[in-house]
Amino acid sequence: MTTLMILMPTGGQIHTPAVHSLLGLTQALARRGIAFALKTYEWSDLVISRNYLMSCFLADRKFTHALLLDSDMSYPPQLFFDLLAFDADFTVAPYPQRQMRWQAFRAAIEREAAKPEDQRAPTADLLAGSLRYNIPDTFEAGQPWPHEVRNGFRKVPGAGTGFMLIRRAVPERMVAAGVALPVPGFNGPGYPGADFHDFFSHLRGRGGTVMHGEDTSFCRRWIDGCGGEIWCHETARITHHGALAYPGDYALAPKPRG
Repeated sequence: MTTLMILMPTGGQIHTPAVHSLLGLTQALARRGIAFALKTYEWSDLVISRNYLMSCFLADRKFTHALLLDSDMSYPPQLFFDLLAFDADFTVAPYPQRQMRWQAFRAAIEREAAKPEDQRAPTADLLAGSLRYNIPDTFEAGQPWPHEVRNGFRKVPGAGTGFMLIRRAVPERMVAAGVALPVPGFNGPGYPGADFHDFFSHLRGRGGTVMHGEDTSFCRRWIDGCGGEIWCHETARITHHGALAYPGDYALAPKPRG
């Protein structure tokens, strides 16, 4: 029987669309009889926040799965059930980075403009196709990653932690393999309910020339340290919310004539 702990680090707030998505997901979980709990943690250091939340999951053995969610994502509830049904230890849904790639977007629009109007893709599709997603192409630079697909999922060398479903076996195997070490002094009143281990601290790449982010470091501990696999939903639809900058120049704005 599936029991789910939802893990969400925040900086003290959550985007409104993320609230709507979370409510939709928890209502869907209740309809399907899946027991769940939500664990949040507010801290400026993501490594500590994610370590604490994952350590809470590790300590509370009544939960079979953890869903790592960022507080700025919106998504359809079905996305979680797609990952659950794939039935793997470690599954992810990809999402775009919060950075507009204006040149790529413009090029896509210009390509579509050359087609007959009834054959042009919707603007929203052009935008989605122009963004960069949080799935790397390789595990090590210059080494090709094998292309392996199964039932709408693809095996990937890493992913962001914004929408990530893992079984209990993942943190337990990391601890057993010695790639997630205990952190002395953190199992106390400041971090209640946690079997505190270091899952997310930044790892250096081979040769020491690269410092990996906390999400990549977590994935590398699983793949390199435990021989694990990560499976990515190939058709996930997630919106990553944030603030855009709007550089103004009123001299370029259209104005009424007359």
